[in-house]
Amino acid sequence: MIAALILGTYAVAVALVAPVLLDRFWPADRTPRLTVALLQILSCSFLAASVGAGLALALTLVEGLSELSPALDRCADALPLGEHSSVATWLGHVGLVGAGALVLRILYCVLMTFGRARFRRRAHLKVLRMLATRDEHLGVLVLDHPAPACYCLPGDIVITTGALSRLSAPQLEAVLLHERAHVSGHHHLVIAMASAIGRTVPHVRLLTYAERETRRLVELIADDAAVAHTGAPTVAAALAVIGTSHSPELDPTPAPALPPALTSPGGPAPDSALGMDSSPTLRRIRRLLRLDQTLTGRARALSLTVAVFAIALPITLLGVSGASLISHCPPDTDEHDARHPGQAVTTVVDAEPGTAQASGR
Repeated sequence: MIAALILGTYAVAVALVAPVLLDRFWPADRTPRLTVALLQILSCSFLAASVGAGLALALTLVEGLSELSPALDRCADALPLGEHSSVATWLGHVGLVGAGALVLRILYCVLMTFGRARFRRRAHLKVLRMLATRDEHLGVLVLDHPAPACYCLPGDIVITTGALSRLSAPQLEAVLLHERAHVSGHHHLVIAMASAIGRTVPHVRLLTYAERETRRLVELIADDAAVAHTGAPTVAAALAVIGTSHSPELDPTPAPALPPALTSPGGPAPDSALGMDSSPTLRRIRRLLRLDQTLTGRARALSLTVAVFAIALPITLLGVSGASLISHCPPDTDEHDARHPGQAVTTVVDAEPGTAQASGR
């Protein structure tokens, strides 16, 4: 029961409190890589704690499971609600069913998310092979379309002729560096995992917040990779061209629609396709131009300390919960009597009815 209480309390607390604290106090835009790792770990720890709480209830309160280990059996016998109580049995079965259902849900969402992404990616690449041409000099697929756009798929980058005509040489280099950072960083896998976790329990704010922020922050990580080689002003200018390409106020000439094959249900860019215009443009440009204050060395060290603590906390709680399942339980009475026969107490019945005398042997 102690293990279930610890894990259940942690799961509820991290689901409700973590998104609020991260949104208000955590410098996500200035530490995107660390924040993505922190969000993934917090999301996984929430699911692990939820499953662990259910299993702890089942192992303690379900009679057949508690008898798997003598230590668990002693703990079950010592509970105010014994394992033979109908309420305890009901709670144990609820925990077992809930933990099993959540594990199956996690497996289903992970397999479906990655499988669907793979299917849509292959379908999209099949269409691109028919409509796009490869530029050997740039090492990209060029799609003939006037709207400036650029995105990447695992192992390849797609850019439109509109982007090639509007971007200067330094800006084009920044765009390609951005997309290559997505490819080399395997950001499609990071986003797919965040999406799968977010779909397991859709109404939990932590999971939806983690998915949304992960999608946004991988763009900042790619921005930083491009800035390291071309400079922030160049990346900001390229982002302004790509990110405002669909604004009718800035481009009064209506662009023709994309080819139907790329807008059909089987042909749109899959979820793993990452592009420079996939998050709010103005906020990213402001960040690139350093209008937001950068982190000092002390603030960066503090952020790293908090992140390490947040990562270590669920691991510690899981260990403490596991230890509490088998520790601090009273010794088994039959086993104690067998080991100390001299301290056994017998009852001798007197001749007079209703009286008894205890003597030690």
